[in-house]
Amino acid sequence: MIENGVNPRHEVDDTFIDSPFGGIFGDAALAQVVQEIVADPHSLYRPKDLVELTGCTAPTIRDALKTLTDLGLLIKHGDKHPVYSVNTECKRFVALTFLSFAILDDREGSECMDTAIKHYCKTVLGSEVASRAVATVGEYKLVNSQLSTSEPSYLIKGEYGIARSAGT
Repeated sequence: MIENGVNPRHEVDDTFIDSPFGGIFGDAALAQVVQEIVADPHSLYRPKDLVELTGCTAPTIRDALKTLTDLGLLIKHGDKHPVYSVNTECKRFVALTFLSFAILDDREGSECMDTAIKHYCKTVLGSEVASRAVATVGEYKLVNSQLSTSEPSYLIKGEYGIARSAGT
């Protein structure tokens, strides 16, 4: 669908279809592990399972798991034979989930990200916000270091940013 003269769906080269997050972060071990945990956030992950899933070496997976634990995306359980769970409360995890839906939407022309954002708004921000939330590009500009739009009532203001909504 073309909106405002822009085709939001971009045909993606097939070489990036199997890459984590559509190739945005490359094909590094860290990106592969992130893709796995975002795809199934309710599983428990053992390093040996991620070695099998990604094809990376055990030391590389251990480094990736340490990084993701240090960033707060994973929670480590146990020391000798650790198991990792996804910290679904982490805002970075939520953002990565939205990104994975956006990549799918761009490739398939679906509306998974809109649905996920509405669900997030309803369950986290409240149902009043959810009824107006959509994932679209809006017209914004900075005026005296402040974000300005011709439709200020159409914005959802949060602690970390502003998202455009469909209006009331």
